[in-house]
Amino acid sequence: MQSSNTSVYAVGDVAAFPVKMFAETRRLEHVDSARKSARHAVAAIMEPEKTGEFDYLPFFYSRVFTLSWQFYGDNAGEVIHFGDFSGKTFGAYWINKGHLVGSFLEGGTKEQYEAIAKATRLKPAIEDLGELERQGLGFALTASQKPSSSSPPLVAGSSNLVIEKPLHAWYATAGVIVAASVATFAYWYGRRRRSKTGCDCFRNSDNSVNLCLPNSIRIEFEFEIW
Repeated sequence: MQSSNTSVYAVGDVAAFPVKMFAETRRLEHVDSARKSARHAVAAIMEPEKTGEFDYLPFFYSRVFTLSWQFYGDNAGEVIHFGDFSGKTFGAYWINKGHLVGSFLEGGTKEQYEAIAKATRLKPAIEDLGELERQGLGFALTASQKPSSSSPPLVAGSSNLVIEKPLHAWYATAGVIVAASVATFAYWYGRRRRSKTGCDCFRNSDNSVNLCLPNSIRIEFEFEIW
């Protein structure tokens, strides 16, 4: 994170930094990278004696209501697919130079996402691609249970990204509350103006009057929540 100027730290999804897993410098354009790099930079500034190297596991994710996927590592080498693509849970592994370097999972649980993250971090040797395809997600679940000689902290956290309950109900409720608040204010403001002028006046952006209608004419507004 520290630049050539020791008083300047480069963080965020547009900043390139050394990725130990790849043994090279990369720019990871995702919100998780931005958050984790900023957190590490603050720790390095405030407590440099307690802060080690930034050992980040590349992590990307996306979610839409109850649908979500997570990816860890690198999409280099040969890809091995597993799972039922017509179902809810499926994924893929990337094998490069005989080792697992990347994992993708759609529709997994918290434990399953944590398993593919740890398995990717361990970079286990893969000798039989056919057997890996047959085991599928079970391979990551088994590999993640094996102790590692050096167990670095899992920088890319996934547990807080698994949706246990759909969020669309919350968003819909919040949208209704906002729409109702806007409608209530518009009604109150309209009543206030009518009591003073006897008319409903519509103004341009420069505050000049565009149109005035008698109070007897009713105008309705519709709100649509996306």
